[in-house]
Amino acid sequence: MARSVLTVEPVAHGWIVRQDGKALDIRPTKLEAIGVASRLAENQHRTRGDATGVAVRIASGDSVLIARHGWAGQKSRGVLR
Repeated sequence: MARSVLTVEPVAHGWIVRQDGKALDIRPTKLEAIGVASRLAENQHRTRGDATGVAVRIASGDSVLIARHGWAGQKSRGVLR
């Protein structure tokens, strides 16, 4: 089963949602961007069967996994980079 992670990170005018380096959406607030990313991840899991997660970039530059779709039985370990 394929796995992918959508990332939410700050940009000059809001927050951008990316997957595999490709910009998918830009939202004015972090919460809106997280909502968009989670819906996209859920849809991708439902339609393709891929295990898909959402990670948010924090001030230190690290990314924290905040949502998982289709990763049943797997635990998050540490920080994603």
